[in-house]
Amino acid sequence: MRTLTRRPLGPLAAAVLLAAAGCGSDIPLRLAPVRGTVSFQGKALDHGQVVFAPQGETPGPQAVGTIGPDGTFRMTTAGEDGVVLGTHLVTVHCRREVSEEEARNLIIGESLIPDKYCKESQSPLKFEVKEGPNEYPIVLE
Repeated sequence: MRTLTRRPLGPLAAAVLLAAAGCGSDIPLRLAPVRGTVSFQGKALDHGQVVFAPQGETPGPQAVGTIGPDGTFRMTTAGEDGVVLGTHLVTVHCRREVSEEEARNLIIGESLIPDKYCKESQSPLKFEVKEGPNEYPIVLE
């Protein structure tokens, strides 16, 4: 007789399961709007993503925001505006844009910011999402 061992889900697997669950979930997520800006060495980043990963007792999926040309971002969770209330570890991702040829060859552009901001295991960025609008200026050094 074989015994199956449970393994934790990775972020991608968790996202797929959440997407499959869709809007029919019986567990409502309490979201609050989160907006902000991202700057590196005193200048606004003009592209990239911000990711909020729930920590500790905070439930729910990750939230993602796209960084606009002026450095601003707005977070969404599972297609809804906002982030789950609670504590989140924050990562920022900003890479050199690749040429069409590089993209065809599956080349990924180099990070334009220090690696510590891109990795959950190293990011010093944390944010507490509370009821009501939240503003989060992210200053990278």
